[in-house]
Amino acid sequence: MNDALSPDWRPHAEPALVPYQPLRRLPVQSLLVLAPHPDDEVFGCGGLLALAAAQGVQARVVVISDGAAGGDRAVRENECRAAARILGHHAALQFWQLPDRAVRPDAALVERLRQAQAESAAEWVLAPSPFEVHPDHRAVCRAAVEACRGVAGSQLGFYEVGQPLLPNALVDITPVMPLKLRAMRCFESQLAVQDYASQIAALNHYRAYTLGAAVRQAEALCFVDAADLAGGLEGVLLAMQRELRRRFDAVDNPTP
Repeated sequence: MNDALSPDWRPHAEPALVPYQPLRRLPVQSLLVLAPHPDDEVFGCGGLLALAAAQGVQARVVVISDGAAGGDRAVRENECRAAARILGHHAALQFWQLPDRAVRPDAALVERLRQAQAESAAEWVLAPSPFEVHPDHRAVCRAAVEACRGVAGSQLGFYEVGQPLLPNALVDITPVMPLKLRAMRCFESQLAVQDYASQIAALNHYRAYTLGAAVRQAEALCFVDAADLAGGLEGVLLAMQRELRRRFDAVDNPTP
């Protein structure tokens, strides 16, 4: 890297580092969303799910844990079903009911995720990002990376819930934000503990920062290159490290 204080340093312009154009029409016909708990799919990509329903994209949602560490299991499932009816994916919603806060990225979960991807023929598989801090989120992320390695015709993408990620795609959810707000309000048991809905709405508003005045809300995604995914979790983490390093490299001195 050139000396950052030298007069010949030519940094990348902002659009080379973060999207300045949103996705409005989803470029796939099928997707699979992996939610660690009953609500993560709505908080993380509820707008995308509403767009999928409106655009005729087949969306399947798998809720991995039973959510029992954060409330009554049956109540949380019913809240999840109510939200799914609003967003339009209620017919393709599954509950695997693994123990909350004890999800493990073991061979059994990896194989089950592979089967879910194969059954849905999902062109996109969306999972929590490596930046998430909840152990179940990190477990699902790690299992999804392993399950998607070498799967032709499917691309792994990460979404954000509890921690922001470094996005390479921003989805304009402005037209469907009222639906997402209604869906988030279905999780009364969780909103009684913390006002997640307003926090996620604020995050979605912030994500429109680079997209111009017409876009009021957006959801952030980070898609993984197949070559990086081939290296498993280490390949994914190295790719993120490389992306962060690129922010400090000069245009005429790219990172190898």
